[in-house]
Amino acid sequence: MGREGWTARGTRSKRPRPRAGEQMDLPKTTILPTDDAVLAAKLFGHLVFEEPVALLVVLGTGPDADTFVQRADKLAGQPEEPRRVVWVRKPEIGDALIRSLKGKKVDAGAKGFSMSALSAIVRDVVAANEDVPDLARVFQLWANAEAEEGARTDA
Repeated sequence: MGREGWTARGTRSKRPRPRAGEQMDLPKTTILPTDDAVLAAKLFGHLVFEEPVALLVVLGTGPDADTFVQRADKLAGQPEEPRRVVWVRKPEIGDALIRSLKGKKVDAGAKGFSMSALSAIVRDVVAANEDVPDLARVFQLWANAEAEEGARTDA
């Protein structure tokens, strides 16, 4: 079988899966720069307040963050669908903006969170003590971001 994978349609993918240290294919993910805090904050603010999309924000680096962002991107849908992933590899860059958001509180060390489109409301948070979100949890994050207020999928 090698490094080949399967597509969403159940057919063989000719594109190999990335190995450790290789570049990931993340077509619906914006990775904020880590070497320019001003630019990163500006991009993050633009995505949160100006783009009419549901956002799933992944915080931090390392194997857990890599896995989380790949799963989030995989479930973000087709290019024309209004879902985007933002990877904030240096969470301190986005601290001020994250603290200003309405909705659920994003505590220090959180692995990520999902937000509704254009309302800057945090709908769901992956806490620091949670495992890396599996595909079902990532789907729930997206569903909660897109749900009307009061219609969340978690009880």
